Amino acid sequence: MAGVETAVLKAASTAAGWLWRSRLGQVPGARLADRPVRPAARWRRPEELGAPEARRLAEELAGRLGGAAARLPEHERLAALDAVADAFAGLGRVDADAVFAADLDPVRLAALLRVPPESGLSPAAEALARDLIRLACAHAVEYLTTLPSFGARAEVELVRRTGALQRSVDRLAEAGGDGAGHAFEERYARWVADTHGRLQLFGLTTGRAREEWPLDLAYIGLGVSGEQPPALPGEPGPHRTTLRADQALGAAERVLLRGPAGSGKSTLLQWLALNAARRAEGPWALSVPFVLRLRSFTTSEALPLPEEFLKAAGVPLSAPPGWVEGLMLSGRALVLVDGVDEVPQRLRGRTETWLRSLISAFPKARYVVTTRPSAVPEDWLAREGFAAHSLLPMEREEVGAFIGHWHRAARAECPGEDLDAYESSLREAVTARRDLGRLATNPLMCALLCALNRDRRMQLPRARKELYDAALDMLLVRRDTEREISGVEGVYLTRDEQILLLQRFAYWLIRNGQVEAGREEAVELVAEWLEVMPQVQGDPERVFTHLLIRSGLLREPVKGSVDFVHRTFQDYLGAKAAVESRDFGVLVKNAQDDTWDDVIRMAVGHARPDERTRILRGLLRRADKVKGVRSRLVLLAAACLEHAPEVDPALRGEIQSRTQELLPPTRFSQAAELAKAGELVLDLLPGPDSLSEVAAAAVVRTAVLVGGPRALAHIARFRADARPAVKAQLANGWQYFDRATYVEEVLAEADLSHTYLTCDSAEALAQWGRLPRARCLTLHGELGIPSAVTARADLEGITFEETETLTDLSPLSVLGHLNQLGLYDCPRVDSLAPLSGMPLHTLTLARVRAGLPLGPLAHLEELTHLSLDFATDVTRLSELPAPTPLRSLGLWQGARSVELHGLERWQDLDVLAISAERQAAQLAAQRSVPDLRILQMHSMAVDPSLLVRHERLDRLFLYKCTLTSGLEPLLELPRLTRLTVSFSAGPVDISPLATRQDLFIDVYGPHTLLGAESFPPERLSYKD
Repeated sequence: MAGVETAVLKAASTAAGWLWRSRLGQVPGARLADRPVRPAARWRRPEELGAPEARRLAEELAGRLGGAAARLPEHERLAALDAVADAFAGLGRVDADAVFAADLDPVRLAALLRVPPESGLSPAAEALARDLIRLACAHAVEYLTTLPSFGARAEVELVRRTGALQRSVDRLAEAGGDGAGHAFEERYARWVADTHGRLQLFGLTTGRAREEWPLDLAYIGLGVSGEQPPALPGEPGPHRTTLRADQALGAAERVLLRGPAGSGKSTLLQWLALNAARRAEGPWALSVPFVLRLRSFTTSEALPLPEEFLKAAGVPLSAPPGWVEGLMLSGRALVLVDGVDEVPQRLRGRTETWLRSLISAFPKARYVVTTRPSAVPEDWLAREGFAAHSLLPMEREEVGAFIGHWHRAARAECPGEDLDAYESSLREAVTARRDLGRLATNPLMCALLCALNRDRRMQLPRARKELYDAALDMLLVRRDTEREISGVEGVYLTRDEQILLLQRFAYWLIRNGQVEAGREEAVELVAEWLEVMPQVQGDPERVFTHLLIRSGLLREPVKGSVDFVHRTFQDYLGAKAAVESRDFGVLVKNAQDDTWDDVIRMAVGHARPDERTRILRGLLRRADKVKGVRSRLVLLAAACLEHAPEVDPALRGEIQSRTQELLPPTRFSQAAELAKAGELVLDLLPGPDSLSEVAAAAVVRTAVLVGGPRALAHIARFRADARPAVKAQLANGWQYFDRATYVEEVLAEADLSHTYLTCDSAEALAQWGRLPRARCLTLHGELGIPSAVTARADLEGITFEETETLTDLSPLSVLGHLNQLGLYDCPRVDSLAPLSGMPLHTLTLARVRAGLPLGPLAHLEELTHLSLDFATDVTRLSELPAPTPLRSLGLWQGARSVELHGLERWQDLDVLAISAERQAAQLAAQRSVPDLRILQMHSMAVDPSLLVRHERLDRLFLYKCTLTSGLEPLLELPRLTRLTVSFSAGPVDISPLATRQDLFIDVYGPHTLLGAESFPPERLSYKD
C-alpha cells in the first residue's frame, strides 16, 4: 500500500474514533480553549455566530486579559470591542462550514478576520482588538464543536475529504506507478548523500586508496558578499555586508556565485546537494538536487535536457518516466550548475542559451550557477533574475576554523601522530607572517599550507610559486619515498619525468579549452610523449595509471574521464610547459581570455628575466592594440609583477605608470582588480586630498585588500576623513588586520560617529572597548548580549547579525541612549516586549521569527523609522501598531505580503519602501496617501506612469526592477532630483531624462543602459 494511502486511512480512522468517543462520552467540545466562554445566553444555542455573539465573547475575554486592556481609557476599550464585532460581521457567517474551511484551526480562522480600517483605533486599541479576535476565534470554534449537529456534520465532512484524498492518491498512482516516483526519490536521495557526503582534503591521501572525509567534518561555512536593506529606507543603495553562503543561496531562487580558483565553489555546491538530499532544515529542505559539472560537456554536441540530468551527472539509477521534468515543473528541483569558467569561451554562448531555455521552460525550479569572476560579464543572467554573490577571502577566524578541521581529519588518519605542535605553529604563523597570511585566503591554499607544514616539519615557503613547488615535491616524490613505495604499477618515474608528463597534459587541456579529457585520449597523448622518453619503462596505459594513482594530482571523477584535482595545479603546470616551449606569443594572444589569467601570471613566475620581459611587453603592446581590453591587460601586467622576482626597472616603471593612469579607483570592483597587483599599487595610490568621497572610499578599500604594514600606513592617512563612505571603509578594514594594531594606527583617532564596527569574537569586543567614540556596534555570530555592551551607557546603535542563541532582549533595557536597533537573521528572539518604553527612533527587523508579535511597537513612542523584512502576523498596515509620528517605513522582501490599506494613518510619513507589485498597485489606487518625499521600489515590474501622483517626490529608488514602459512620465515629477536604479533586465533607455538638468542618476550593479552618452559625467554615477 502506498505511503499516502496509509496516511489517509490513518487520518480517517483517527477522526472516526474521535467522533465515536464524542457520541458515547458526550465530550464537551474539542477542548481548544480553557474555561470556554459562551457566545450567547444559556437558553440560546445559535448554530452561526455574528456580530452580537462576537461582541459578547470579546467583552468577556477582555475582562480576563487585564494588563494593557485594563490600562486603556474606557472609550478606547469599547471601540476595540466594537471592532471585533465588526470584524466577525465582515466575514459573514461563522458556522460549522467556516470552521471546517479553516480545518478547525482557530489561528487560520483568525487570519481571515480584519480590523476594519475605518475603526479609527489608536495603536494600543488596535493591538487589543487583534488579541481579542485571536481569543474569540478559539472560543468560537470550541463552542461550535459542542453543538448537537456538529458530530453528523463532521462525519459528512470527513467522508468528503477522505474521498478527495483517495482520488488524489489514485491520480498520483497513475502518474508515478503506485508511488514509484516517491520510492525513486528516496533511492536517489540516499545515492546523493552517499556520493556527495564525503570530501577529499588535500594532503590527507596515502597509498592507493584516496582517503575521503565526511563533509560535515571537513566543511566550513564561507562568507559571500551580500546586501541587506538599509536601516532607513531611502539611504543611498543597499548596505554591503557579509552573509553566510547558505543564507545567501537560500534567500534567492536563482543565484550566480562568483569566486576565484580554490575559493570553495564546487565544495559549496556539494554541501547544498548533501543538505537537500538529507532534507536538512532550510529553504531547500523539500528540494531534489541535480549537480551538473559543465566541464563534462565541453566535448558534447549539446547540453543535457532535464530527462538527461541523471545520466549527465553519472547517476547509475533509472528514474520513472517524467520524474525529473515533474520536479522541474513543480519547483522542487534544485539545479546546481558548476563551472561556467571551465567552458571554453567559444561555447559560453551555448551555455547561456541552455540556461535561458531551462529557465523559460521551468521557471519554478531553483538554480545556482558558479563561475570565476572574470569569466562572464557582470550582468550575465541578470535579466533572468539571478542574484549575484561573490565568495569572499577567508578571514582570520575562518582560516583558524579550517586549520582545526584539517588537523582533526589528520588525527583520524594517523591517530598515533602528535599534531598539536603543527597546528599551533601554523595558527601562529598565518597570523604573524604577512606572506603566509596573504596566501591563506581560500580553502585550497589553506589545505596546501596545512599539508606542507606537516610534511616539512613547520618550515613553510614564503612565496606562492615556492608553495606550489613544495607541494609538487611532496606529492610526486617525498611521500612515496619516505614510505618506501615504488614501482607499484611496475613503473618507475623520476620527479622530473612525472612533472614533464603532467605539465604536457595540463598545457594540452589549456590550449584546447578543456579541463578534463577522456581516459583513452589521455593514454594516447602519453603514448606520443613517451616516444621521446625511451628511458621510461612501461606501456602508456600503465604509465598513465601510475600518474593517476600515485601523483595525487589527477583523478577520475567519473569512469573514463580524467582531470586535475584542482584547476590551480593545471594552470601552474601548464604555465611551466608554455614557458619551456617558448610559447610567449600564445600566452599574449590569449590574454584576453579570462581562463588564461592564472596561466599568464604563473608563466611570469616560471620565466627567466628575458622571457619575463617578452611576456610583459607583449601584454602592454596588446593593450595598446586592442582598446576594448586596455585596462584589463594593464592590470594583468601589474598583477604579474607580484610573481616576478626580477624585472627590468624600466619595464616596471612603465607598468607602474600605466597603472597609475587607472587611478584613483571610483568603484569597489576596480579596487579589487587593483589589489591583485599587490604592494606595487600602494606606491601609486593617492592620499585623501582632492579625492571625492567615493574615490577616497575606494582607495581605502584597495589598501585594505592589499594588506600588510605598508597598506596599514596608507589607510592611516585617511583616519581624519569624516565622510560617511570613507568612515564605513575604515571601520570595515579592521577585520583584515590585527585589531589591536588597527585600533592604535587608524581607529583611535578616527571620527566614528554613526559608524558601525563589526565584532565577531571576544577579542574584537575587547578592542572595541578601547574606542570610547565608537557608539554604534554590530555583533555578528553567537555573542549574545555581552556585559561589555550593556556597560556602555552611551551606546547609540546596535545591530545583531546571524545568531541562533539570542532569545531575550531584556539586557538592552539598561541602555538609556540606544536609539537604533537592528535584528538580522535572529530567528530565536521570542518577544519585542523588553523594548517597550526605550527611546528607539529606528528599528529594523529582518529575517526574524515568522509571526513575531509586533504589539510592543505601540509602546515605542519615539519610533520614527521602521523597516520590516520578515513574515509578520500583520496582513495590512491598519493592523500595524506603529506610533503616529512614523516618518519612514520599509516593507522589504519578507514583508511583501503586507497590504498598504491604512497607510494614510501616518500623515507625516515621507519615506516608503515597498517590495511587491500588489503593494505598488495599492499605493496607486489609494485615494489619500502621505506626501512622500522618497520612494523605494524593490524587485518588481514598475509602471512609471503610476508614480506621477507623488508630486513632492525628490528621490526615487528602483532596485532590481524591470520597467513596463519608458521613463518619460518621471519628467512630470517637478521636485525629482535623484534617481537611483539597479535594473534586473535591460536595456533601459534613460535618454528621455537628459533634458532635466537638475536630475542626477546613480546606477548600482550590472546594467545595460541606453542614452548614457546624453548625460555629463557629473549627472550619471556608477556605483558598486
